[in-house]
Amino acid sequence: RGRSAGVPLSWLRARFNTFPVGADEVTVTYHARAWVMHMFGTVLFPDATGDCASWMYLPCLMDWDAAGQFSWGSAVLAFLYRQLCSACRRYKASSSLGGCVFLLQLWMWSRLPVGRPRVREPQPWTPEGVLEQLPTAAYVWEHVGAPYAETGRAYVEFRNELDAPTPSSLSHHSFQSIFSLVVIFHFAVNWWPYSDEDVAAVENGLGLNPLCRRDTTLWTMRCPLICFYAVEYHLPIRVMRQFGRKQPSPPDAVSTSIELHKFDRSKQKKVTDFAHHHRAYLDEWRRFEDNCERIHAMHRDSSFRRYLEWYQSSTRYRLRQTWTDRDYADMESSEDENTPYDVATRQGTQVEIGPVLDRVGRDIRRSVNDISNAMSFPAGQPDGESRLRAAMERLQRRLRRVAARCGCRAQTLQDVAPPVLSPERSRASGGSRSRASGGSRSRGRASSSRGASSSRTRSRARDSSFSDASDGNDNDYEEPDVIGPSQLEDAPGSSQATQRTRRPVERYTPGTYALGNKGRGKGKRGR
Repeated sequence: RGRSAGVPLSWLRARFNTFPVGADEVTVTYHARAWVMHMFGTVLFPDATGDCASWMYLPCLMDWDAAGQFSWGSAVLAFLYRQLCSACRRYKASSSLGGCVFLLQLWMWSRLPVGRPRVREPQPWTPEGVLEQLPTAAYVWEHVGAPYAETGRAYVEFRNELDAPTPSSLSHHSFQSIFSLVVIFHFAVNWWPYSDEDVAAVENGLGLNPLCRRDTTLWTMRCPLICFYAVEYHLPIRVMRQFGRKQPSPPDAVSTSIELHKFDRSKQKKVTDFAHHHRAYLDEWRRFEDNCERIHAMHRDSSFRRYLEWYQSSTRYRLRQTWTDRDYADMESSEDENTPYDVATRQGTQVEIGPVLDRVGRDIRRSVNDISNAMSFPAGQPDGESRLRAAMERLQRRLRRVAARCGCRAQTLQDVAPPVLSPERSRASGGSRSRASGGSRSRGRASSSRGASSSRTRSRARDSSFSDASDGNDNDYEEPDVIGPSQLEDAPGSSQATQRTRRPVERYTPGTYALGNKGRGKGKRGR
């Protein structure tokens, strides 16, 4: 009562939850229809509200024999496609997704490594022996663990996984697509999930339901899928690789009709006869057997890479794009600080890697193009060396800023904040420096002949001494054994006093100094 959209699911559960003992055939029919309506409203055709089952499916259940002849699978797909389309245009915090999301989840788990749970030992399957009651390929995911993801953070985490390349792809793919979503398409997607060992184990063990492969000849049909008001096209030409066939590049252009997507049940309430309104699409549906894709060429990685190049140049392939398209070679270092991405990251609660990967990927592609142009210039030309040098300098500026954005900054020759020495150690170090400087003056020009090589050696020595000293605060730090000249065979006599072993500098940790003795490190009192 008071419901124009459908019957409340709570009413169905309260009214038909208990089956009466000794019920007649009419009562059994009522409960069967109520159970199917509840399944429609919760699993197969749930709307965005999730609290009612639409009235429009009830006439389909009046005649059980006729209901078994309907193509419920294509209707479920049509309704899910329309709900996905509608969900992309929702922006409110309370927005939700309708359609058979359970089917969408199984599809994602079978093909994508994003959000995939751990598979556990499935529950025993009963009954056995009846072919139509054998498990389907979804039985592989019958018993899984809940994926670890907080509700408020899962969206950004999954988006980062989609935008990030996988380790296996980095070793095989070209620079053109390293930092892009097409890497996920080429290497991380399982294009033949129903040929996996898990599905084969089900088929060889319990046996696979024959309905899973009964209509294999119709998998490549190109036709409209119809569910009352919703009409969505089935276009296998875009994913021919999952059928083991060559992916056309570009695929045939097929109009999915913007007018069809504008047609909505709430906006066109006067339209009640959907069969008459969509009669042209119904006629096309009845000819579906004549519209199967006739591509016999088998899949090849080379042809699929050409398709990916077309795909990358024709559409948006990253969920989160860069904040600017300026070339790093034309920017100063200060211009890449406090960018909108940096400000949003500092003020937010999660780090998004998609914009950085897109930013870095664009400049890597620019670098590859610049190198190709420089290498294509004929050798022996008068200005060839100058042009190559200019290209390398521009490449150096760009890649230096790319490395800085990735956190790979150059190591400085001097410490930004050298450790503070105690007065005793300061006097000791000052005396040693005076002795060392005196010795160097007595050696005259002999030491200056080493030039830049000696300065580089001294800088490396300073860096290594500081890194060795900074590691001294580890729990497993052990005092190194100092080998004096007397312990070395045929060693010359010492010309100066043996240098004392340097006391390791304690590493700064937030728990020791900055947290007021509230962290793991114990406070250093009395210093």
